[in-house]
Amino acid sequence: MIKILESDNLFEKYFRFLTLSFWPIMWYKWNVISSRKLEYLMFLTYSFFAGIYFILFIIRYFKSKPEQKESMMFFYRISSIIAFVTSLFSFVLFPKNIPIFYLKLISIFIYLYFSYREVFKKKNDEGVVGIMSFLLLLALTIFY
Repeated sequence: MIKILESDNLFEKYFRFLTLSFWPIMWYKWNVISSRKLEYLMFLTYSFFAGIYFILFIIRYFKSKPEQKESMMFFYRISSIIAFVTSLFSFVLFPKNIPIFYLKLISIFIYLYFSYREVFKKKNDEGVVGIMSFLLLLALTIFY
């Protein structure tokens, strides 16, 4: 278990899997007339995998060395997972709930903040993907 938590490659691929699996769910909800059960199933499946990542990534963060804790990557990835899950929650399950809408807006703006920090402070190009994801999430939020 400890070797799994130390593997950067595993967390990188898992994060990419979560990011890439989020967008087809959003596309499906936006473009396909589907059943409510299938939408619940997609949300629960994504949330399950995101929850596993969230827990393992937090455990890894607390077991890491102090110089690794200074990296903003932890906050960037956690904020992106939270933004994705709250967006799906708001978009798929409760599209007309105003408090959840505000929660979604707050989470995607926090995601934007850490994306900007990744780009401008840490000079990491992964933050550009976060900025583009923010713009897509904001457009889907506004135009739905």
